[in-house]
Amino acid sequence: MASTAPVTALFRRWRALLLCLLIAVCTGCSRDPGPGDAAQDSADRPAALPQADALAQLGRAVFFDTSLSSPPGQSCASCHDPAWAFATPRDRMQAGMAPGADGARFGMRNPPTLMYAAFSPARRVDPVRGVLVGGLMHDQQADSLEDQALRPLFHPAEMANPSPAALVAKLRRTPYAAQFDRLFGRSVLADPGTAMQAVAAAVAAYQREPEFAPFSSKFDAVMDGRAAFDASESRGWEVFRDPRRGNCVECHAIGDAQGRRALFTDFSSHNLGLPPNRSSPYYRMSAPVNPEGGRFIDIGVARDPRRAGMEGRFRVPTLRNVAVTSPYMHNGVFASLGEAVRFYTTGCIAGNPDGWAAPEVPEGRECRKVGRLTLNARDSADLVNFMYTLTDGWYDPATGRPGPMQVAPLPPIIGGVGRVASHP
Repeated sequence: MASTAPVTALFRRWRALLLCLLIAVCTGCSRDPGPGDAAQDSADRPAALPQADALAQLGRAVFFDTSLSSPPGQSCASCHDPAWAFATPRDRMQAGMAPGADGARFGMRNPPTLMYAAFSPARRVDPVRGVLVGGLMHDQQADSLEDQALRPLFHPAEMANPSPAALVAKLRRTPYAAQFDRLFGRSVLADPGTAMQAVAAAVAAYQREPEFAPFSSKFDAVMDGRAAFDASESRGWEVFRDPRRGNCVECHAIGDAQGRRALFTDFSSHNLGLPPNRSSPYYRMSAPVNPEGGRFIDIGVARDPRRAGMEGRFRVPTLRNVAVTSPYMHNGVFASLGEAVRFYTTGCIAGNPDGWAAPEVPEGRECRKVGRLTLNARDSADLVNFMYTLTDGWYDPATGRPGPMQVAPLPPIIGGVGRVASHP
C-alpha cells in the first residue's frame, strides 16, 4: 500500500488540535466571565464538556451513516457490524479481507473487532521485554479511539474520502449536522480541522458505550456465579491457564481477578511466524492501494519506521467474541479456531509435520511462546469449546436472564489457506 506517512502526520496534527481545543474549552469554562461574554451568542460557543449521552448518540449516527464514504454506501458498521461483535460479517469478506466503498478495493488486513477496544492503553515500549504495549489497530499505530476513528474515513481501500473538506461537505448535508452545532458550536463544521476533531470525539464516545463492552458472555456468567461450565469448557479453562499445556494466559491475560472482567490480552505485540494469506485479494490490488503487488510483505509494527527491529509483530487481540470473528489473525489466514489452535500446537515443530506454509516474516519468530504446545486432540477441542464461552449475548447483565445470542460460531474445523496441504 502507498506510504502512510503524510496521512499519519495529518492525523497527528488533528490529534494535537483536538487536545488544544479541549484544553481551551476547559480553560475558558473555568475562568471568570469577561465584560464581552454576555453579548456573545451562546450558540457560537462550544459546550464545555459535551453531554456524554448526546456525544455518543452523535458518534453512533456517524458510525452507521453510509453517506460518508466515496462512493456512498459504506459506513464504519459495514466492516464493524454489531451483530458480528463489531467485526466484519463472514459473508461480506473475501479470503479474510473486507471490500472498500467501491466494492473492488480491499485492504491488507482483516478488520478486527472493536469490542473492548476502549480498554487499550496508550502505546509504550516495555523496557523489560522490549515490546510495544498498547495502542489500537493490528500494528498498534493508533494511540487512542480518537486517533483511530478518522483513519478508515480516508483510507483508499475503505471509505476513501479524498480529503477532510470532502467529508465535511457530506457532514453538512446529514440530518444530524445540527447536533455538531449544539455540542461543539455553530462554527465547528465551517473548518475541516475542527470538524475532524469533533468527528473523532463523537465516534470515540460511541465506542466507549456499554454496547461495546457488555461483559455478557457465558464466561462472565460463570465468573459471577450465575452459571457453570460444562465438562469440556471446564477442561478448556484449565488448558487455557496451564503453563505446561496451553499457557494462553501469558499473552491473553486474565488479570489479578483470575478471570472476572478479564480482557484476554496483555496489549503486547508478537511475531508468531504466521504464514502469508496468499488468497488475499490485497495482492491483486494496484497502486495506490498496493504498489508492491504480489511482493508485498506485511512487517506489522515495524511499518512505523520508529519501530525498527519489531518486524512481523502484531498486536495481541482480545479473545472476547473470538468464536464469531473468524477468520483469524491480522491477515485472515486461519479459517477457524481449530486451525489456529493447531498452528499454535505444531507450527514450530521440527520437520513441519502439519505442512504449514513458511512464515511471512521469519526473522524474530517467537517459537518459545507458540508453535510447540503440548496439546492432545481432547485438549485442543476443550480449549476451543472454552473460547466459545467468551461470546457476548449469553445473558443480559441487567436482568441476569438469557440474552440474544450473536451469530453462531463456526465449528472447529481443521484446514485452510495457512497450510501447504490440508490434513484431517
